Amino acid sequence: MSRMATANFLPAADAALVVGYGTANQAVVKGLNSMKLPDTSRTPIEASEFRRDFGVQFNGEGKYGSMQFSGYMMAGDTFGQGVLRAALKANSKLTDVRAYLNLLDFYTCDLAKDATSGFQVSNVSPGEANKNGLFPITVELLCNGDGAYFMTHLTASTIAIVSGGAGDATITDSASGFVTAGFEAGQTLIIEGSTADDGQYLIKTVAAGTLTLEGTADHAGNAITGEVAGDAITLHGGRF
Repeated sequence: MSRMATANFLPAADAALVVGYGTANQAVVKGLNSMKLPDTSRTPIEASEFRRDFGVQFNGEGKYGSMQFSGYMMAGDTFGQGVLRAALKANSKLTDVRAYLNLLDFYTCDLAKDATSGFQVSNVSPGEANKNGLFPITVELLCNGDGAYFMTHLTASTIAIVSGGAGDATITDSASGFVTAGFEAGQTLIIEGSTADDGQYLIKTVAAGTLTLEGTADHAGNAITGEVAGDAITLHGGRF
């Protein structure tokens, strides 16, 4: 029997909904104290026929669920609850939203596997309060496509990005920390903190000191320019 990886519980005390991630207006939505991550399901199809005692079920069409949050209304939360209300009214798609499970791990849209993915705010509802209470609020975000849980992380100044030329681009680490950190082939990779190569990519192969990517561009088609080691770069690896 092969040895299994260590499994850990995920306490929710440090969970958070972050909007505007990576922008000047990045903010944690204030007042929230409950989070439901999106479910992904398939509609069952049941086949029934004469002289068969038990019908047969098959998986049918798949469906992405929604993220749901609740807590309290907050006055002055312009870049948090205010952004959600504005997105609902404008019916806009958000790709800079992260649902943090703790201080490191998060769920967000997987743009490397589904470039049209995103979130739409479908509900921002204030609730009833009495004279001894606080006004509650519930929020719902629809998932427009693939999402991923990013639970592999590495920040280091030993990381370099190599454009690849005619071949696949690579990311190298002179400290050989990729395998130890938990990166795997098939993961979606988020690069943060680079000069010009921030974005989402697909990991093709993994070695201790090298990540080989699928192709030479990010999810939006921006070509990798490359960067030498020196400044700290952060990598996140995730999958559904």
